Amino acid sequence: MKREIMDEGEELDVVAPRCYCGKIARLQTSWTEANPLRRFHVCPNSSGRRKKGCGFFVWVDVEFPPREKALVSWLLRRLKELEKHVGRRQSRERKLMGWLILS
Repeated sequence: MKREIMDEGEELDVVAPRCYCGKIARLQTSWTEANPLRRFHVCPNSSGRRKKGCGFFVWVDVEFPPREKALVSWLLRRLKELEKHVGRRQSRERKLMGWLILS
């Protein structure tokens, strides 16, 4: 059994299963709109959609109710929008600083 420490100091006992390769499965968190913040175990040899390792995959958490899922999805979309906005502002700030230095 593996003890995992969450962001706020909460400790959870997570049983890390072995995948079909015989290796200890990797614990990951889903950031998709369909399954926001759900944790799952996956083969450690997998790396995204293209490389699936041995194909081992199992959910750890239960699915959110529809209302909570919609709220988390909306919050994730809003976060991405704000991050883009901050990036554009930082880019503009760098340009203005460059013009100020040149003048």
